[in-house]
Amino acid sequence: MLRKSDLSLVKVFLAIYENGSLSRAAEELNITQPSVSYSLSRLRELLNDPLFTRTRDGMIPTFAADQFYQVFHESICKIEQAIADARQFEPKTSTRTFRIALSDLGEFYLLPKLLRDIHIKAPNCKVEVVTTEIEKVEDWLSQERIDLAVGNLSFLKGRTLHKKLFDEHYQCILSTKHTRIRGEPTLDEFLNENHIFISKASGHFYINDYLGERGKQINIALHIPHFSALPGIIPDSDLIACLPSRVAKEFISPGNLVSFPLPFPTPEFEVSLYWTESTDDPSALRWLCEVAYHALKDI
Repeated sequence: MLRKSDLSLVKVFLAIYENGSLSRAAEELNITQPSVSYSLSRLRELLNDPLFTRTRDGMIPTFAADQFYQVFHESICKIEQAIADARQFEPKTSTRTFRIALSDLGEFYLLPKLLRDIHIKAPNCKVEVVTTEIEKVEDWLSQERIDLAVGNLSFLKGRTLHKKLFDEHYQCILSTKHTRIRGEPTLDEFLNENHIFISKASGHFYINDYLGERGKQINIALHIPHFSALPGIIPDSDLIACLPSRVAKEFISPGNLVSFPLPFPTPEFEVSLYWTESTDDPSALRWLCEVAYHALKDI
């Protein structure tokens, strides 16, 4: 039987099985090839099986080795996960970099609030913001290329872990000097005005889809990739744009823009945190999610 002291032998077995070569196993484990050969000899004696046969195509596992691999691989994964879970994240001393996916609206409205709390609690940690790409964000999370995604990403529900921050709805903004609209626009006025359309990559394309399903469409005069350009474009134009109400409130605060409800019913949408279970540093990820939730919920 394998004893506690033989756990390293199991890792050698897994490396040989997965690499099909003693030399590649040694390279992966950062030990010498003679050490791998010695460990394999001990394993053969302990398990009473040759385990591998040397061929021109590499080390071919025996039937027994195939059975051992399933058990050993699962066991090692559980052990490594338990060790990772036991490692406690220390925010006061950590220098870890957190990678967070945000839209440009998230960078404008959410990031300052989140950074404030992260830097208070973990002054030496770093944050790298990645611009959310709708078609890639699920893969980024599953491959642990990012730690957290924040935004209107409801399509990720059921595919990742998530936690709701708040409900949101859309409004339209326009210049206080708009030459035609002076109050809440009617549906006809809204449809006939010149609109700014922000790229679907932003995740905010509900309004176009909603109107298209009803045989209506807005008159798009300008396509831009980011919402953040709106305060510089709209004040001296007759263009209008639709965006989430919280950001609309921030954009109109200087006094040169005004916001109105949309002239048709629109459901609310959720802004949430999205993440997957970390295999590398679960306690750090749990800490980040907790900080983000308390910093951003119901703002």
